[in-house]
Amino acid sequence: MKRFPYMTDYINGLFDQERDRWDFHYLRPIVVFAYFFLRCIVFPLKFVFHRVPYGFEGFLIDRTLSFGMKYFARHDAVELLVRHVQIEPLLYRHLLRFHPSSPEFPGDCKLNGIEGDFNVDSIQEIYWNNMTIGHDQLSYEIAERFDKQVFLDNLEQLRLCRPEDHECYSKQALEENKQHSFQLLGATNVAIMIVVTITIFADLKTAVNALNSFFSDSIVLWCMKHLYANDPAALIDLDFFSQEGTNRGHYNSSAFFSDPSRYLYYHIVFDEVVYNLLRNHPPQAPTNTVAGIATHS
Repeated sequence: MKRFPYMTDYINGLFDQERDRWDFHYLRPIVVFAYFFLRCIVFPLKFVFHRVPYGFEGFLIDRTLSFGMKYFARHDAVELLVRHVQIEPLLYRHLLRFHPSSPEFPGDCKLNGIEGDFNVDSIQEIYWNNMTIGHDQLSYEIAERFDKQVFLDNLEQLRLCRPEDHECYSKQALEENKQHSFQLLGATNVAIMIVVTITIFADLKTAVNALNSFFSDSIVLWCMKHLYANDPAALIDLDFFSQEGTNRGHYNSSAFFSDPSRYLYYHIVFDEVVYNLLRNHPPQAPTNTVAGIATHS
């Protein structure tokens, strides 16, 4: 049994359970092997026949994934996915808190946009609101809006804030999974199936963008390094998400050679670790800043 010290107890517990499941040992290797050949066939065909979107791709992707979530995914896998759909925009919202482009109140765009409405009341909402492609676009949105100087100018104020609690957002869709699912597929296979579905149904540009939406993690990691500059223990944990293989070194991912498993192990897990740090282990202000505040008080 492996428990990684730089991951949260929630993630370690989920992975411990997953390693004992049949689908992790028998289905996962087959799917990963098949995906290698699938993309070698699909991407050249997309280059010729499906370079631009026709308009129905998002619905097909989310309709397929919603069907799998409702009838085949295990409850813990769907819970992790819904948590991620809510946690990631809350992280970006937090890091952009003092940016001039950030509105005073969240918007009402369902499951899209950093300031969108991320209550997941039903599985039907997922495919009627193009959640998957909308979620991938968050990575590009924060890259466009993030301003280094604004962040650094407001660093001390940001250290005093915490991201919103994802538990305040509805996860009612999980009840549909409880009622209808055969509980077959764990988190690893669900994450891989998301990649496979995008590869099959998305147009070429959307597929490449979705499979290369990792550079936002490099922005989050950079921000966290600054926020926790005075906390060596937190920095040690964050260092385990800095390898080049996780796309923080070259900021570019090949659609042909990317590992579909890393979307879970690097991206989703990374957001869970960052969110847990910010919520339960707030950043420390520099000693001289604390002393100055105390003297001023």
